[in-house]
Amino acid sequence: GIYGYRRIAAFLRFILNTEVGDRLVWELMNEMSLKSRMVRKSYKKPTTTTDTPQKPNLMKNLDDLSGVLTTDITYIQLMNRDWVYLATVYDPEKRRVVSYGLSSEMTKEFATSVVVKALRANGKPKTIHSDMGSQYTSSLFEGTLQNAGIDHSYSRKGHPYDNARIES
Repeated sequence: GIYGYRRIAAFLRFILNTEVGDRLVWELMNEMSLKSRMVRKSYKKPTTTTDTPQKPNLMKNLDDLSGVLTTDITYIQLMNRDWVYLATVYDPEKRRVVSYGLSSEMTKEFATSVVVKALRANGKPKTIHSDMGSQYTSSLFEGTLQNAGIDHSYSRKGHPYDNARIES
């Protein structure tokens, strides 16, 4: 009752030493109206939304990446199905991560702390590029960059390739 067509086909091949394909087992199970009672658990990645209107992408036409840092948050699902978040700051000119942090909560304070750590360690860049996530459009993040005299560049909504250097 819990075996699906793939597992039944594997059983027939390896345990009973029978030559049978997955497709044939699937067709036979369909004819007999047999289905596995097991259902795949859905994969739900946490999301954040922002109502902030689109802001400028200052990196779009840059040839020289000196003085630019990019930042992003990566979602990591643990074995117990909990989530942790890895925030990184990347220097595209030197091609290395200059700062990172790991947290169980994805907050504006967390995103800001990783950038502040990068500024302390690497000096002040001209521009920091991020996506349009709520952490990066927050007043705390924006204020931190403004107080440091740093321009903030944004990826377009729904275009992760604008921030491909750190996404990869």
